Amino acid sequence: MGSLLEALWGFSTNQVLSKVDPEAHTYELGWFSDHGYNDFACVLKDAEWNSDTRSGELLRIEAKSMNALADESKGHFDELIQKLDNEDLLLILIWTWETVDTAISQQVYPYILDHFIGKARSVAFLRDTLHLARGGSFVDRNSCPDGCDPICKHHGEPLNAKGTRERLSGPNSCRAANVSYAANFGGLVRMIKTDSDSARQEFRRNRASYDDVHEYISFIHRNYPDEEVNQYLAEEWKILAENLGVQTGGLAKKEIINLIRERYPDYRDKLRLISEIL
Repeated sequence: MGSLLEALWGFSTNQVLSKVDPEAHTYELGWFSDHGYNDFACVLKDAEWNSDTRSGELLRIEAKSMNALADESKGHFDELIQKLDNEDLLLILIWTWETVDTAISQQVYPYILDHFIGKARSVAFLRDTLHLARGGSFVDRNSCPDGCDPICKHHGEPLNAKGTRERLSGPNSCRAANVSYAANFGGLVRMIKTDSDSARQEFRRNRASYDDVHEYISFIHRNYPDEEVNQYLAEEWKILAENLGVQTGGLAKKEIINLIRERYPDYRDKLRLISEIL
C-alpha cells in the first residue's frame, strides 16, 4: 500500500504542477523505473533527461511511507550522505486505514494523516550525528576493515557500536553473527531516539541549530507523541511549563505535558530551545 500511495503522490503532484501556470509549465516529476534509492526527479519538461549525468533535472525526491497503526514504523532512510545532492528532498507520508460505511457494507481506505518534505541531507546529517553519539562509526577509506585496495568501496558505510555493518553493502568482515547486517541505521523513528546524556545533548544541539532538523523532529513527535515524552526529561518539561506560565505544583510528568499540549499548540518552537531556557 505504501508504494501505491507514493506513486499516487507523484501523479497528483504532476497534476498540480500542470495547473500552476499552463503557459509556463516547465517542470514535471519523472519516475525512476529501477529499484535505486530515489523515486522521483523534478525534471525540465522540454529538455532531455539523463538520469546518469543528472542533466535535465533540478533535484531528486525519495518517498517513504509509514502506517501509523503499525507496532513499529518500517520507514527506513539509510542512503549515505555523500550520495545526496544539496537540493535532494525526502518525502514521508504517514497514513492509516479509515472506515467508510456504504449502502452494502463497511469498507476501509488508506488515509494520509500527515506528511513531511524537506532536505534529505539535513535529515541524514541528524541521523549520522546521533549514530556517532550512540557509539557508532563510519568506515574510512584509509582504514577499511576489508583492506580495500586501491579504491575503497565501503567508505562512509555505517558500523554500529559493536563494529557490525548496518547495511548489506558494508564491509564483509563486519557481518553480524546471525544476520548479514544489523539494519538499525536509518529507521525514521528509531534514528532520533537517544539513550545517553551525550546523545541527548547532540539531539538538542542539532534541533536548536538547524531549521530543517527541527521540522523533521517536530513531524515525528507530532505523529509519535510518546517519542517526544521519552526524549525530554521531567525537569525539562517542568522548566518549559514554567516558562509558558503553566503551574506544575504536584503534577506528574505526563500531566504537565498534557497541559502544555492543550494550551500551547506551538510549544515545540520553545521546546527546541530548551537548553537555552535551562
